[in-house]
Amino acid sequence: DPRLQEETDAVVSVIASCICGSDLWRYRGMMPSPEPARIGHEFVGIVDEVGAEVRSVRAGDFVVASFGISDGTCTHCRNGVPTSCLQGAWWGERDTAGRNLDAGQGERVRV
Repeated sequence: DPRLQEETDAVVSVIASCICGSDLWRYRGMMPSPEPARIGHEFVGIVDEVGAEVRSVRAGDFVVASFGISDGTCTHCRNGVPTSCLQGAWWGERDTAGRNLDAGQGERVRV
């Protein structure tokens, strides 16, 4: 069950999630995936809890997850291209520190 791991984390209860073509690459075994891993990088939900450093959302807020994860601080992010983030990753993959990231095809997600 997802839980806060960092002060900058939030946990979201997923309301709806969709599957797109890039999710199917993993499903069909055409792209490596950490095991076990959920798919689904397009989801919406309600924030359950937030870490102490989170200022932009609070418990009870409705949120739409970006399909990619970005830090908001690198040159690419500051120039409006968060999909090219130097520290970026995709839901259901590993982040730059090697940790598995949750994805939207589940009841709750750590973001």
